[in-house]
Amino acid sequence: MELKKTKQPIMGLAALLIVLFHLFPASRSNDVLSSVVRYIVMTGYIGVDIFFFMTGYMAHFSKTDNYFQYIKRKFLNIYPIFIFSCILFVIMGKLSIMKALYTVLGVELFLSGGGSFLWFIPAIMIFYLLVPFYKKLIKKMGSAQTFVASVIVWAALVFALENILTNHSVNIFLCRIPIILLGTMLAAYEGKWKQTYKLTAGVFLVVVGVFLTWKFGYMIKADFFVSDIFYVIVIPNIIGIILLADVIFGKVKTYVFEGLGKISLELYCLQMVFGSLIFGKVIKYVSNSKLAFLVVFILLIVLSGLMHTEKKIIKR
Repeated sequence: MELKKTKQPIMGLAALLIVLFHLFPASRSNDVLSSVVRYIVMTGYIGVDIFFFMTGYMAHFSKTDNYFQYIKRKFLNIYPIFIFSCILFVIMGKLSIMKALYTVLGVELFLSGGGSFLWFIPAIMIFYLLVPFYKKLIKKMGSAQTFVASVIVWAALVFALENILTNHSVNIFLCRIPIILLGTMLAAYEGKWKQTYKLTAGVFLVVVGVFLTWKFGYMIKADFFVSDIFYVIVIPNIIGIILLADVIFGKVKTYVFEGLGKISLELYCLQMVFGSLIFGKVIKYVSNSKLAFLVVFILLIVLSGLMHTEKKIIKR
């Protein structure tokens, strides 16, 4: 893997999948093209998993010697836009002030899981809080050993909580922890994978992963043993896609995906705040739902780009 070089376009791919998942009007026709598009859209949630993997992967290279400086840096990178988005949702009447406060503090993540507004961001912040300690474990035990030990602890915790708690909403995050840990482990092999190996492994994992996703993470979401376990089952698909994307983006300059990658956080937030609202307005004037989606997508990209530029100016 050479994900330090291809990080940006891969994040752009993840952002696109998330937007498709939330906003694209997939056809219900049974022809081959419609079926393929519907599968991509309905499994677009893996965009979040790609984000999680990349977060874990890049955390391996973060400077964490000064804990508070590290946390401050990460907080300022993701939380201002999150807080701003929550304020917008309060102004729009979609969120009460108290619920917005709980959302920002991460309490809603544990109470409502995916129902919590922009739950992904406090989930990532929780991971960042633990990164310095996890890296110390890696130094003592080794990357692979720490990964195995962590997965065992994770499995014991998740199974215990499944039997103790009645509300399993937080599993939308808990069942993503393995993909984060996998990202952190595989980062130790940055630059050590041959192209042919990445291509072969990528194709194999995508073939296996598509089957597993179709069977357990598409129309019917598996929840045996643990609620939302399908997020773990589809991991081969995610790793396969990342490997193939690494090969492709390493060879081909993709300005569109790189551009989306730069504004991925802003796009993620704004599509949740305004996406459905704008689509509802546009569809009144554009009879074609696919064209309406394209208009909304372009508007969201423009708004996200403006917000990203403003953030860079403020940082200066």
